[in-house]
Amino acid sequence: MAIFISTNMYHADEFPQVLDYVNAFDRQVGVEVFPLFHDPRFYGILEGCLPDLKGLDLSMHGPYYQAEHSAAPGSEAYERTMNLCRQTEHFTHLLPFHHVVYHHNNCRVHPGEEEGLRAVSCANYEEVRRMFAADLTPVLVENVGVADRGNVLFNQEEFTRLCREKQYPVLIDIGHAHANGWDLLRLMEDLKDQILAYHLHNNDGVHDSHQRIHNGSLDFDRFLDLRNDLAVRTGIDTDLVLEYAHDVIPDRRGIEEDIRFVLERAHTG
Repeated sequence: MAIFISTNMYHADEFPQVLDYVNAFDRQVGVEVFPLFHDPRFYGILEGCLPDLKGLDLSMHGPYYQAEHSAAPGSEAYERTMNLCRQTEHFTHLLPFHHVVYHHNNCRVHPGEEEGLRAVSCANYEEVRRMFAADLTPVLVENVGVADRGNVLFNQEEFTRLCREKQYPVLIDIGHAHANGWDLLRLMEDLKDQILAYHLHNNDGVHDSHQRIHNGSLDFDRFLDLRNDLAVRTGIDTDLVLEYAHDVIPDRRGIEEDIRFVLERAHTG
């Protein structure tokens, strides 16, 4: 098991701030790099941080901004997305990463489009998986989309069935599950042998606000108890990624409190 803090909360020029938490916890916490290659500054900023990232537990989120994995091959959106993936891949050649995160879609989903978008995004997953296979970096499928944004491509039953049929390695975002009204504990049980990581944050049960782990209506302690129990039962020491929104940045003391809580309470199998 490794515990990471995601750079999702930072703009490109703020990225080095994540190292403050790494150092505050004597490198017990690693970094999940949230790539911002749509910002031309980010490539150089990330390169400049490589010496500080070396030796840490690292994971890599897949491209999100300006990326769309449900875009058909040959389309402008597809070419842009794969170019962002190739830039991401460059850094997995330079340092070892536990995993890369894959979103089947980011776009809004209109009635009648689901079947076509699913077929394309599943095919694109295989291309991305092969892209990162040279570095033996697994590509984890995340439950994405939030109902109030209109971009849910799979409901809970469909997501579970797809992951089982395809035997995907999985990352569960507990905040997304909660905002969509999914039964998180059942989801964890149903996919317990395939879940390799979790994104940790909280919300009001509707909005994907990426707040601190106890700032919301999701029962985080109950989640963590089941996560710990599954680690014992399955022997899979799932990685845990704290993933905050930009508005949480000023609460440094609170973020450190969350990190300390997870370090102390997350048990391995």
